[in-house]
Amino acid sequence: MSRSLSLSAILALAVLASLSLMAAPAKSEPPQGTPQDTAQGRQLAELFTSQGCSSCPPAEALFARLAQDPDLVTIEWHVDYWDQLRYGGSRWQDPFSSPDFTARQRAYNKALRGTASVYTPQAVLGGKAEFVGSRAGDMKAARARTAAPSLRLATCPGSLSVSGEGRGDIYFVRLLTQHETKVRGGENKGRQLNGRNVALGMEKLGQYSGTPDNYALPVLKPGESCALFVQEPGHGAILGAAYCPAYP
Repeated sequence: MSRSLSLSAILALAVLASLSLMAAPAKSEPPQGTPQDTAQGRQLAELFTSQGCSSCPPAEALFARLAQDPDLVTIEWHVDYWDQLRYGGSRWQDPFSSPDFTARQRAYNKALRGTASVYTPQAVLGGKAEFVGSRAGDMKAARARTAAPSLRLATCPGSLSVSGEGRGDIYFVRLLTQHETKVRGGENKGRQLNGRNVALGMEKLGQYSGTPDNYALPVLKPGESCALFVQEPGHGAILGAAYCPAYP
């Protein structure tokens, strides 16, 4: 082959390669349903509280700060036993209280303290450690000694994917991200209380058996957010936790 033919062939190949690159389609956007929030190692920090409890606002203030921590998922559970207590001739019906949340607290105390007696404010970290909810030092110490959850939770609008080692129940919690309440009775009469990640309700989505799987999420109402967690049966350890997409 002559030198001129070799050069012509090389030029032709270069032109073809250039045209091939130009014709290649651009990268498409991720398909709808691609996970938007993935969490592994996030601890679940729970606060059992009440608007009728004068010792609770400092704990709620601490949890409002903890809600900004990317390594935590926080939930405020408002218990109902304070609703019946009178102080100074008046009592206060906490608008977010629920007997279901009180039952969750009692179950934790049976598992962690061996008693059904309860108190507020009470914090539970990772389903393993309990302490007075306003004590930042106790929270720091509990985080240092509590192992990171083992499961990976990936969320996208309408669905949850779970993977990793472990078995547990999957829970969906409706949240009110922020709320202000003017209290007109009970121990906090006259105070304005600020809540963060206040639980509105909880439901079980299913069970995770150790094999990667997907779960449909309930539809949120306007103004709601949500949290998700996987917990060993019997109010055991939290194996994974995440917020729903677009939080906060």
